[in-house]
Amino acid sequence: MMSDCMTKEINELALRLSSLLLNQRKTLAVAESCTGGWLAKSITDLSGSSAWFLGGVVSYSNSAKQHILGVQQQTIETYGAVSQQVAEEMACGVQRVFAANLAVSVTGIAGPSGGCDEKPVGLVWFAIKGQSHQELSVRKLFKGGRDQVRLQSVKTALMLLIEHVAD
Repeated sequence: MMSDCMTKEINELALRLSSLLLNQRKTLAVAESCTGGWLAKSITDLSGSSAWFLGGVVSYSNSAKQHILGVQQQTIETYGAVSQQVAEEMACGVQRVFAANLAVSVTGIAGPSGGCDEKPVGLVWFAIKGQSHQELSVRKLFKGGRDQVRLQSVKTALMLLIEHVAD
């Protein structure tokens, strides 16, 4: 369960992101897998977020990643759904779907099952796509149960977006 302290921290990060995006007149779209819409919820909890948040896709299944976001089947077969390559294709796809200035994707293994030695529970990949062709990809390994992994993923996505937009 999410603590009041963590709720406040995520809300503050979302507010910072909102201010940056409004000042720069940029828009955002999100592609989520392991966070299941939690990132979009944290953004839309803010009144006025419709001025800069265009929408999101919860592409939990590989089929959704392929058919909605355009992730290549070959990419999933070669690297797996939780990989840098899939995260990058998800970010590019959601940016295209919403015609956003900025996009972020999150794909990971929240647990408690689904992990292996190569890709343990808590492994999460993030990708940010701006208007240039350059992407930022980040790999994190979080500790804790399912909710903790998902919560840390939401927080990390917001922090990465803030860093990207503030640069």
